[in-house]
Order: sequence, then C-alpha cells, then structure tokens
Amino acid sequence: MKYCHLVAHHIRLLNGRLFQKLLNQDPEALYRSEQGKILTVLWNSETGCATATDIALATGLANNTLTTMIKKLEEQNLIIISPCGIDKRKKYVKLTEQGWSQKEVGHRVSQKLDAIFYKGFSEEEIRQFEAFQERILANLKENGNEA
Repeated sequence: MKYCHLVAHHIRLLNGRLFQKLLNQDPEALYRSEQGKILTVLWNSETGCATATDIALATGLANNTLTTMIKKLEEQNLIIISPCGIDKRKKYVKLTEQGWSQKEVGHRVSQKLDAIFYKGFSEEEIRQFEAFQERILANLKENGNEA
C-alpha cells in the first residue's frame, strides 16, 4: 500500500507540471495552473463568487498561499475583492468578465490533459478508474468528518 501512495503523489506532480506546460502553450491563457484551483472554485459556483474560507476549504490551500494567489489574480484582473453587504468583515472573491472568459481556456487545456492522461484506456476502464477514485474520495471525506 505504501507504493500506491508514492505513485499517486508522483501522478499528481506530473499532472500539475503537464497542465502548466499545456497552459503555457495556449496563447489565451492568463493564469497559472495553481491559480486554476481558485478559478475552478469560482467557475463552479453559480454566482462566480466565494469567500476566501470557502476557497481554502475547497482547494486545501494554506491561508498565506491563498492570500498571495488571490492578490496576484486581482492584479491580473481575473477577480475582484468586494465586501459582503451584510457582514463588512467578510470579503468575497468574485470573477471578473476576464476571469469568466478563462473558463473556456481551462476546459480546453483540461481536455488535452485528459487525452494524455487516459491514452490507451478503454471507456470502461476510464469509468472504473473514476468510480474507484470517487470511492476513495468518499472514504477520505468520511474519515475526515469523524476526526
């Protein structure tokens, strides 16, 4: 089982590097792969808006890393920070129009990465693999909630 964790870790590292390489090759890409974690949370929300706490919980990014990345995304005009109307202490991270436009870039690059990731796999093998991942994720979430 220890070997499985090493393989999973290595896959994650190589996947991240390849995603960044593919982003670099896309002339429309305005963000880096690590920033994509934040953008994905916002793209997947109905409003394109979330608190930093919501983003931290969804991405697993440490607060100091998240703060730095949010500042950079704001400088890139991909997000804006706005105060909550009810609770002035709370700030919302919100996609700009330019931030929304990057969703298509992310989708395009993800499709290229999927083609590489699943090369040589049958549709059934892909379904099985993804089902196993969902089971592992559910197990980890269940254990995390118990702690």
